[in-house]
Amino acid sequence: MKEVLKVAVSMVVAVTAVLAQEAEKAAQAVVAEERPDTGLSFDATMDVFSAYVWRGCVYNDEGVWQPAANISYATADYGSFGLGLWSNFDMKDNNRQVSGGGLNEIDYQLFYGIDLQDFSLEAGHYWYTFPKVNGRDYCESTREVYVSAAYNHELVTPFVSLTYDYAEYDGFYANAGLNKEFALSDQLTLGAEVSLGAGDDDYMDYLGMDDAGLMDFNASVYTTFAVTDNVSVGAKLAWMSLLDSDARNVDLYNDKDILWGGITLNVAL
Repeated sequence: MKEVLKVAVSMVVAVTAVLAQEAEKAAQAVVAEERPDTGLSFDATMDVFSAYVWRGCVYNDEGVWQPAANISYATADYGSFGLGLWSNFDMKDNNRQVSGGGLNEIDYQLFYGIDLQDFSLEAGHYWYTFPKVNGRDYCESTREVYVSAAYNHELVTPFVSLTYDYAEYDGFYANAGLNKEFALSDQLTLGAEVSLGAGDDDYMDYLGMDDAGLMDFNASVYTTFAVTDNVSVGAKLAWMSLLDSDARNVDLYNDKDILWGGITLNVAL
């Protein structure tokens, strides 16, 4: 009887050890699946829109195309570091900056981002330049630093960002909003977003206004379709409205409200 008990106990111990090893392997596999991809990645976008709208200002209310590219390096535990480039080409000479249309802005970006549980955090630096092929630049380049955060909830994703222009504007601009995406299929995604922008005294003063306050309201719907694992196309329809009554009286803002949109192309490697 004792021998039988010894054998039984030995079998239980052996089975428990095996199960423990398998459980540890399963846990490691789950952790590995949850860990972000590491290494270099590259993505490029080509947006073609009916207007160039940024922080409540309509820089061009006719067609533009806006190519951009990012390269980043993702670590296993310490987030991602990257470089970005964004540009604007006017299709027409609507803002009298480019004869017959053409390149009039190139922006450079340094950024660092990390996911902490359900939060996505990012900090970085922008350098805005406004080149001209011949002659002087359209306006002085400027620089700003920024921080942003998003709470990735299954119901809706709230987000907020704060930028500080330490060159030309010497002021703060803040933006907060909500984003929601719906996966209609493995390839098709539908999204919607609303946001409010506001500036401090210095930021608003640079734009011709006296006091800090709400600046712009934005609402958009968009869709993306994954053509392949690396290529996707999409479309966007957006509405912008100036909220500040003084801003609506400033000559800089020719369009106080605008409906705009266009198509997008993204390639990720």
